[in-house]
Amino acid sequence: MLQNKLFISTRPQGQSDELKRLFEAEGAQLLELPLIRINPLKLGKNDTLILDKLDRFEWLILTSPNGVRSFFESLKEKGIDSLPAGIQIGVIGKKTQKVLSTFGYKPAFVNPGNTAEEFVAAFIPKIQNSSEKPQILLALGNLARTVIQDELKKHATCTRINVYETVMPDSADEKTLQLIRENRYEMLIFTSPSTIQNFMKLHLNIPAEDMRIACIGDITAREAKNRGITPLVVAEDASAQGIVDAIIHYYSKKLKKL
Repeated sequence: MLQNKLFISTRPQGQSDELKRLFEAEGAQLLELPLIRINPLKLGKNDTLILDKLDRFEWLILTSPNGVRSFFESLKEKGIDSLPAGIQIGVIGKKTQKVLSTFGYKPAFVNPGNTAEEFVAAFIPKIQNSSEKPQILLALGNLARTVIQDELKKHATCTRINVYETVMPDSADEKTLQLIRENRYEMLIFTSPSTIQNFMKLHLNIPAEDMRIACIGDITAREAKNRGITPLVVAEDASAQGIVDAIIHYYSKKLKKL
């Protein structure tokens, strides 16, 4: 189905290995064009004070693998070896759960979806009958939306700390960019609104209607549409396997129409 097709991933450097393996198993090629870089954030004075009093929180919410890694790196820098025994952890998605397990923790709540909206809808029933509003710590990236704290404020007291930032890499591989300019690729894979925004900053002068892209999730797809780009594929499952399966499904449907 994907034999001899060339795909380009815009995931951060080093985060496309599994995706590459899956594409190669289907006879396709995957090139990396990282359009975002994840940097741990140096915590400010207020954030440091929050980490000093972790035992006041009933819940810690982690929404991404990058959030997990950066949060525990922040704890390490503070000299904190472990979380208080009473804190429960909620995560978005099995990928975040998997990364959390590498730090020796098991979440009390795993949202099966991939968006903040899905998380809130599933999480509220766990806390809405509490006698007092639970204290919740959100460890997020600087560009993360405010959906969770906004929706939970009726049911909990939320405190947010930004533990990492998403920035544009200093450079992009010129050979890969040339393949895009010359239309010698099958699809570009975008994983977040930031990857689309940063792609547009490259000023490749490609008409939006000529772009062939696959997106992870409706939020990324919405950003693409706002830029005049209609995604060919929208993968609801954010895992590497989910992306490949969605793309295979697209070509399967296309083949049946012939």
